[in-house]
Amino acid sequence: MQTAAQGSAAWIWWIMLAFAFVVIFLPARSQKKREQEMKAKVDALQKGDQIILANGIIGTVVGFKDEALEVKVAEGLKLTVLKTAVAGFLNDRTPAAQGGKK
Repeated sequence: MQTAAQGSAAWIWWIMLAFAFVVIFLPARSQKKREQEMKAKVDALQKGDQIILANGIIGTVVGFKDEALEVKVAEGLKLTVLKTAVAGFLNDRTPAAQGGKK
């Protein structure tokens, strides 16, 4: 009788392990994929692309520096922001699909 009880307990542990894998590792994998896609879009930015910054500012890319972008937010006002501050793209278009503006 003891062996039957121990065998069923082993199955419970395997089910719990599989559940933990689904709950923990699969969402982390999809998050990493989204981060890679966002990085690829930011790396493909070109002059004239409109972006949304993390703080909600909307601007147009006018220049590039090492790990930063120059963004025009108003007439005569340019900001230098890190590429990591880009939260999205206006109209959610991919920058590479905008016709190759440079």
